[in-house]
Amino acid sequence: MTDETASFASPTVDSSYKQMTPATLRENSSQTMPAPLLSDEISVTIDKANIEKMKGGLGLELGEVSFRTNFRVVVKSVVPNSLAEKLGIQPGWVVVSVNGADGERTNAAGVTTYFSRAVKSTLNAQDGTPDAQLTLTFRDPSKFRSDLENFPTSDGAVRDGGNPTVSTKVAPAGDTTQRNDDGTLKRGASVTEQSDQIVTISQLIPPKMCQRRATTDDLLEISYIGQVLETGAIFDGSAVKINGESIPGRGNDISVFFVLGKQPFGQFPPGWDVGLEGMCVGERRRLIIPPVLAYGATGIPRRGIPPNATLQYDVTLVSLNGLATPQ
Repeated sequence: MTDETASFASPTVDSSYKQMTPATLRENSSQTMPAPLLSDEISVTIDKANIEKMKGGLGLELGEVSFRTNFRVVVKSVVPNSLAEKLGIQPGWVVVSVNGADGERTNAAGVTTYFSRAVKSTLNAQDGTPDAQLTLTFRDPSKFRSDLENFPTSDGAVRDGGNPTVSTKVAPAGDTTQRNDDGTLKRGASVTEQSDQIVTISQLIPPKMCQRRATTDDLLEISYIGQVLETGAIFDGSAVKINGESIPGRGNDISVFFVLGKQPFGQFPPGWDVGLEGMCVGERRRLIIPPVLAYGATGIPRRGIPPNATLQYDVTLVSLNGLATPQ
C-alpha cells in the first residue's frame, strides 16, 4: 500500500502540490501515543493568605452551557478589582476542576459547592503545607483556536516526533448515561461511560507563507490519508493505492473538496471542521480525532472503522477557494 500524493506533484514552484510528501504508512501495528498535553488548560493557584483576605468571594459569576447530558460551567463575568481579576481569570473560560474535583460533570451550583469545600479545607490546612493552597483549572477555548493559527514551539508544545502540537478535551471521561432529571435511567437507556475525548493537531509541514487562512464556508481541496490509530490500519485516503490500484470510487483523484463547517453529516468526520480551521495552502497537519468527533460507538465496520475508534488523518491543504498558490 502506497501514498501516491508525491507522484502527482506539480512542477510549479509555488504550488502546494510541490510541498506534498508521502506520509509514513503504518499497517497493522499497535500505536502507543503519549498522553497529550492539553494546550488550552490554565491553572490558577490561590494560597491560604489570599483566601484569608478574600472578601465577598472570588469575584466570579458562573453560567452553564448544556449539550444532551453534558454540562459546561463557564465564567460569565469577573467582578472589577476582585481577586479573580487580579489572578487574570477571563470571561468565557470553562471550569475544568476545583482542587481536583471534576467541574465538567456538574453544574454551576456544583462548582460553587466544590469551591466552598476547597476554601474550608485550605483554611484548615497547616501553613506551608501543599494543602494550604487551592488550585482552579480552566479551559480557554480561544487559545486552542489561536494556537491552530500560530502553532507554539515551546518544549512542552512540541510532540508527535518533534512537530508543534496543540490539543483540547472535547468531552470528559465519566458517566454518559441518558438520565431523567431525578437521576433515573431514561426508558430504554443503559449505564454507559466514556474515556477522555481529546483532539490533537500537529503541524507536519508549515506553509511557506500565509496571509489567508481557512475558515468556515471556505471551499477546501485536501489530500489525506486516514488510519485507525489503535491498529495503524489504513481505511481511507485520497491518494492511496493498493497493489498499484486506486481505491474504488476515487476515480484516480488525488484530492477531495468540501466546505469547511458545512459538510453533510456523516460524509466526513466532524473532527475535520475542528482540526482544519486556520489552515494554509501547502500546510500539512496530523489530526488525532477521538470517537466523539469521528464515527462514535458504532464506527463504520464496512469501511474498516471499528466502534469507538480513534482516527489519525494526515491532511494537506491543496487549494483554498480554488487557488492552489500560497496566499
